[in-house]
Amino acid sequence: MLRSVLAAAAFAVLAAPAFASNSYTFETANPVSTKRIVAESVVWSCEGTTCSAELDRKAPTVRICKKIAKEVGELTALRNTNSELTAEQLAECNTAAKK
Repeated sequence: MLRSVLAAAAFAVLAAPAFASNSYTFETANPVSTKRIVAESVVWSCEGTTCSAELDRKAPTVRICKKIAKEVGELTALRNTNSELTAEQLAECNTAAKK
């Protein structure tokens, strides 16, 4: 029994970073009209042209960008604490979001 508890605790400690949220920020070309929006099944806190939230995703993707852009319009940046979309990826995101 004690081994099972210790094994579960060790797994939880090692797996915790894999389940941790990342701080994400996106910026829009125009100010967001509300303080809170829901996009990508997450509530984003917005101030002017910048919004932030915690997502359980390792890196920003064009797919996430498209979902956000459909809600708020053109994005000028999408990043987390480790990486961000390139200019080419943002262009693809914004083109798809206009459809």
